[in-house]
Amino acid sequence: MLRWAGFILFFARCCLSSDGRAASRMQYYAPAGRTRIVVWDKQSREPLVGATVAIACGADTLRGTTVKRSDGYGLSAQYACDRIFRDSVSLEVEYLGYAPFRKRYAAAEFGGYIGVRLESDSLSIAQVTIVGERVAMVFRGDTTVYDAAAFRTMADDRLAELLRQLPGVEIRDDRIYADGEQVRRVYVDGRNLFGRRPEASLTDLDASDVRSVRIYDEPSPEAGRTGDASARKEKVMDVRTASRRGVLRGGEAALTAGASIEKEYTGEREIRRAERLRLYRHSERGSIGLEGSDAKNESGLDDPSVGSRTSPAKYTRARLSHEYRRGDSTSVWTMLHIDRDRTTTQELSDAEYLPTQAYARRYDENSSRSLAKSFSADMNNLTSIQRGQHLFAASLSANYRRGTSRGTTRTLQRIDDLETRTSMRSEATDRNFGFDLDASYSMRLSERSRLSFQAGGHYSSSDSEGWQVDTVASTPGLRMQLLSDGIGKRYSASAGVAYHYKFGRRSSLAASYRFSADDNRSRRTAIDYLHDPCGRLDTVNSHDYTVDRRTHELALRWNRSAEHLHCDVNLRSQLYELLRHERFPETERAPRRFFALAPDLNLSYGTPRRKWSFYASASPLVPSAEALRSSLDATDPLLLRTGNPDLKLPVNLSASLRLQLNDPPKARVYSFGVRGGYDANFIASRTTLFLQPTYLAQWDYTAQQGAQLVSETNVGGKYALGADASWTQRVAALRSTLRVATAYGFDRTPYFLGERLFDSRQHTLQLSLGFDSGFSDKIRISLDTHTDLSSYTTQRQTRRSLQQHANLRAELRLGDYFGNANTAYEFYRNSASKALTRHRTILNIAAGRKFGRESRFSLSVGAVDLLDGPDFVSTRFATDYILTSTNSYLGRYLYLRAAHTF
Repeated sequence: MLRWAGFILFFARCCLSSDGRAASRMQYYAPAGRTRIVVWDKQSREPLVGATVAIACGADTLRGTTVKRSDGYGLSAQYACDRIFRDSVSLEVEYLGYAPFRKRYAAAEFGGYIGVRLESDSLSIAQVTIVGERVAMVFRGDTTVYDAAAFRTMADDRLAELLRQLPGVEIRDDRIYADGEQVRRVYVDGRNLFGRRPEASLTDLDASDVRSVRIYDEPSPEAGRTGDASARKEKVMDVRTASRRGVLRGGEAALTAGASIEKEYTGEREIRRAERLRLYRHSERGSIGLEGSDAKNESGLDDPSVGSRTSPAKYTRARLSHEYRRGDSTSVWTMLHIDRDRTTTQELSDAEYLPTQAYARRYDENSSRSLAKSFSADMNNLTSIQRGQHLFAASLSANYRRGTSRGTTRTLQRIDDLETRTSMRSEATDRNFGFDLDASYSMRLSERSRLSFQAGGHYSSSDSEGWQVDTVASTPGLRMQLLSDGIGKRYSASAGVAYHYKFGRRSSLAASYRFSADDNRSRRTAIDYLHDPCGRLDTVNSHDYTVDRRTHELALRWNRSAEHLHCDVNLRSQLYELLRHERFPETERAPRRFFALAPDLNLSYGTPRRKWSFYASASPLVPSAEALRSSLDATDPLLLRTGNPDLKLPVNLSASLRLQLNDPPKARVYSFGVRGGYDANFIASRTTLFLQPTYLAQWDYTAQQGAQLVSETNVGGKYALGADASWTQRVAALRSTLRVATAYGFDRTPYFLGERLFDSRQHTLQLSLGFDSGFSDKIRISLDTHTDLSSYTTQRQTRRSLQQHANLRAELRLGDYFGNANTAYEFYRNSASKALTRHRTILNIAAGRKFGRESRFSLSVGAVDLLDGPDFVSTRFATDYILTSTNSYLGRYLYLRAAHTF
């Protein structure tokens, strides 16, 4: 009877939530003489990492915080106490936003696992808000906690607007970074709702629902499954919400229509439109998302930054993604992406060369206009399955692309009294198809060792055809009328094996071998119809060759992960074998072999308050197949190119040191870093200018007057040094966040001028300033400025430039009415051509109203580029010339936008 009663009691404990089950079951396995305090939310059963624990016995008091623990029963928040008490004990547990827990235990009762369930206390939060300023940023154990109530957001803001105000957090290219590291996973109330797409949280979470944001390090899912405590931890984010919803669903539909209020540079008035639809659903079992858009010349509505609206375009895009998850043991993610684009581009550039012994004045001018159409479809799948001691992962991707292009390029070149003109018309059609398949399998051999296998393959094919026509070139030798047909195929396969052994709990050693084979076939046939109406083979622009590449890699990797120290040492030895087989115009086989050692060291030490990190590596830079070919590429008669089969293997040596300082009481984050690099066997380009027709016997080709021949060779090393510093401060008086960053860089690069080798030196100084207001939920102001100072020195002269860019955005929300204004300002000047000094200001404005009880339907009217300025002009300094390029803007237009959020 007692046996059945014990079984029923055990079964009842198993029916609790995952964290509750862990806390209950662990009572049976508590180590003798050790007490573990396990803390979780009473309603959601979620572990509360960073809770403050105080244990008092007589005159002695122990204090600490709970930390995240992972075992066979799941994740829990625990505080371990190894003391044995002989008198009664008082236990007190506190956590922000929860009612404190206090209880007194007899000495015999205080042992094993003690579960503490905390209840939410909204009254305590309200009292803190009324009494004084909210604490914006605190440390709880190894977790950084941001109190969302200390930051003001506007109605309908998403998580992205809140994260931009958090000290130490950045959003770059739709990725989240904390303390300089990318956030790999985003949890919602401890639940993994976003899986492999943490960036979806930026738009799919309502900022007003967020109560706190927690950032900490935890092992990757793979390390957690295999029990590898020595693996480097990943940065994760846990967003705690007030609603505690287990499912997030919603979407948005928007329609925009507008028209130019003046003629574009195309000579016409453009009608603009855009339709967008987005649907999503996230839960612990998986995510599904659908996005679609169709637009014509719609751009620059929200961001007026320079260079954002230089091409009339039409596009249709659709993406469907689905992920099935079963805890950390099973994950199946699939995405289908379809794009269709039509783009028109118009550009103008000119290059002014410095005088040499060959010429006193040289000037090149290029103008081009092109129309490109493309269609692409991609499918990707990632599958990960763990069963017991076995782990299987596979990835499959397939893609198809088709593109057509038509364009005209006009070139004018003046060298003293000589002038050369070309007007090239080209048409091309390209088709590409490919797929990749990779699979890996890992099995545990013992408690300390495991064995892994990997295999993969790739196939791709491409074909292209098109015309190149220039029958009006000023030099007869530059005229052409070629029909080209190209075919390419690539096959590759790889396989590897790795053995991993753990030394104790914190150290591990791994040995691996990997082999890969890659066969790349390229064939092109060019038919000349200019010199023969029936067509004849052009041997210069035709080729047929194969590059076979074999790679052997043997690697040793040692990891050690302690409480405040992580060390990762990797030593790789790599053997590259390249066989280039030329079949046309003559048969030639050219084998090459490169051997390299590629060590790297990754070391970090410290706590969340102060952390040092050091990285050093040696990376081989294997030359491309084209760089090793000895044939001549005369596709552009004025710019001939050839490779060098005798190139040596370049190696990049680099190192960096960084210090991260966090000051939670003042909500302040500092970062300092230095870096350096050296490229051994650096590959530099050598240019030869022909001032008269010159026969090149090696390729049986005559270079025309004004043509250049570009080749590559190894020279001395290239140096690079740099340093940077950043400071993020929460300004309590303004309830706003201020960001300041500065960076300095120096580069020394070898280059050829004729047959002589020189060194160029470049100094760059950058200063960035950012401001995000949080003082009101009615108005928001954000400012970003960026200043670039550069100095470029060659053997002849020093050229300096200054570029200033500022973007100011103001948003207003008064009840159901809203408005925004976005302004971009740019200033540019350089010492080589002061005539290019320019000021440019772009202003976009919009105003509208939201309808409905939850303000989910909005209607707005806006204007783009009210202060329409000149075309965008940029200048780039090179070793012996100054290149100036111009892109034409679309111009001003008005638009009407309707959107519905659901």
